[in-house]
Amino acid sequence: MAVLKRVFSDKVLWIAGAAAIITSIFISPPQLMDINWKTLASILSMMIIIQIYDYLDFLKYYAAYMTHKAKTTRQMIFMLASLSFFGAMFLTNDVTILTLVPLFYQLSKRIKVNPILPVIIIAMAANLGSIFTPFGNTHNLFLLTHFNLGIKQFFIMSTPITIVTFLAVFLITRFFPKDPIELTELPAVELNIPSLALTVAVTIVIFLGIFSVIPMWGSLIAALLLVIFINPHILQSVDYSIVLIFMCFFIAVGNINREPAIVNHLQQFIQTRTSTYLTSIITSQFISNVPTTILVSKFSKYVHAIFLGSNIGGLGSVVASLANLLAFKQYRFFFKKNPGKYLAMFAIINFTMLIIIGTIGFFLIDFGL
Repeated sequence: MAVLKRVFSDKVLWIAGAAAIITSIFISPPQLMDINWKTLASILSMMIIIQIYDYLDFLKYYAAYMTHKAKTTRQMIFMLASLSFFGAMFLTNDVTILTLVPLFYQLSKRIKVNPILPVIIIAMAANLGSIFTPFGNTHNLFLLTHFNLGIKQFFIMSTPITIVTFLAVFLITRFFPKDPIELTELPAVELNIPSLALTVAVTIVIFLGIFSVIPMWGSLIAALLLVIFINPHILQSVDYSIVLIFMCFFIAVGNINREPAIVNHLQQFIQTRTSTYLTSIITSQFISNVPTTILVSKFSKYVHAIFLGSNIGGLGSVVASLANLLAFKQYRFFFKKNPGKYLAMFAIINFTMLIIIGTIGFFLIDFGL
């Protein structure tokens, strides 16, 4: 019951469900062929494996280890930002934020630093780092399966922008002072090495399924067998709402795709790489980058422009990425003060970064697929 309550309390799912129902009634009846089942299997496999890593305290272990090494405030923020950036590549931006913001809350009790900027940087680093792999963002998985991309094709798209964004994260941490700190009171975290090794092996199997080296259903079965072996209760923590959200958006976009007037109108906005890129960024600011990716991909062949636009479009407004909203909720839950100041600072930093990285991305779209 707790799982169902959590799933159906997801506001984004209600919006996606409403979109599917409304378009089914007023535009076109839904069809099963609109649903990309490989994408759903990939997402579910990924959600399961991510929860296993979370259960094994994989990110918490490295977070505790690295922050113990920090000698100054600047070093600590850089380590947290780096953990967020690289952790999001494999554990998604959402899980990374859910892990690191509570950790930073514990750290903030021992150091004198305004929590607003560090939480914003953790969220931004998670959004940017998640660009690099199919695991980082669920819409990356969708693009992979929708356009049948290979390993080489995907990383040709993701590597240049990842280098750029890591440099940006590094530079922004330089604004913190070098105030000395002492964090020896932080508790250590133990790793279950055998379970972790087995999880890494199954992760490779899932990775092979995502890139169509082996059937995706085999990867899903491997993930299910692993979670049953390690601890079946982990399944209660899996974010099933993500799978349902994608299913609803598949239906809604499929319905829209069968209405010529709407299709012709939408295609006017995405006839070139540049227009596809800009449309992906701008639309993400209002409806988030996940539904934007699904919508634009139905009407454009420029996968590199969609990839860069939807991922960079996660910067900017607080609704541009679900991870942004999650970070804000985490900030309000733990720090309970100045939410308006947080949103103002978030907007200033994120829109500044959106303009800078978005401009760089504009010059990259002609060098991709």
